[in-house]
Amino acid sequence: MTRSLLIIVCFSFSFNLVLAQGSQTAAQGDVLKTLQEGGSDDRVSLEVDSLLVSNYNKLIAKNMKSSGIPGYRIRIYSESGIGAKQEQQQMRARFLSLYPDQDAYNRYDEPFFKIYIGDCRTKSDALKLQDLVRKNFPSPIVVEDFINLKSGD
Repeated sequence: MTRSLLIIVCFSFSFNLVLAQGSQTAAQGDVLKTLQEGGSDDRVSLEVDSLLVSNYNKLIAKNMKSSGIPGYRIRIYSESGIGAKQEQQQMRARFLSLYPDQDAYNRYDEPFFKIYIGDCRTKSDALKLQDLVRKNFPSPIVVEDFINLKSGD
């Protein structure tokens, strides 16, 4: 009796997992479109304002254009004026010679030439990197930024 009950419970659990897997493939595309078109049983009807659809599509387009994911970087250089661009290039070369395993990014935010380092997923990782470079670069600042994903992440 208990064996047959156990078999029935296992079978029903497996069947529910199969159904759940099938519904996930539909959700991988455009969720709003899937909801508007309805499922196979059409129990839910969804009416959406055109402004909401327009804003949703703008958000999707913006997210597809952005590269990377939210994270943290360390700004080690920010200067403006005559010679700032050359100093930025020298500072980046110095950083890369001291820390060859780290990435460094030049950026120009008018009127400042800046150097950002690292691709940290968490703030604690960024703080560790900040402490590491502080002895060679006196005023590193942790900033939120879109970072590049590495193959190991």
